[in-house]
Amino acid sequence: MARKSYAEAKAPAIDWYGEFIQMGADLIAFGTRRLEKDLAFQREQMQAKPEDIPHLQLKFWQGVLEDYHEETGRMVDRAHKAGMPEL
Repeated sequence: MARKSYAEAKAPAIDWYGEFIQMGADLIAFGTRRLEKDLAFQREQMQAKPEDIPHLQLKFWQGVLEDYHEETGRMVDRAHKAGMPEL
């Protein structure tokens, strides 16, 4: 059995670390996008007529659920790429 070179042996760890760093960057970007949407919602709600607020809130929370669902899927995919087992 041939021995792996140092570079070959550490390559999986470097790949995993790269995915881990990218996950962190993706989470920060997601948080930024969510905060921007949250602020936009607050502005919209403050300018809305009282009768429009329930519809705005429903639309907002549906968007929140969709955004978190999509982001969770992206994080799970990235975790799989990094070598984590099925979650």
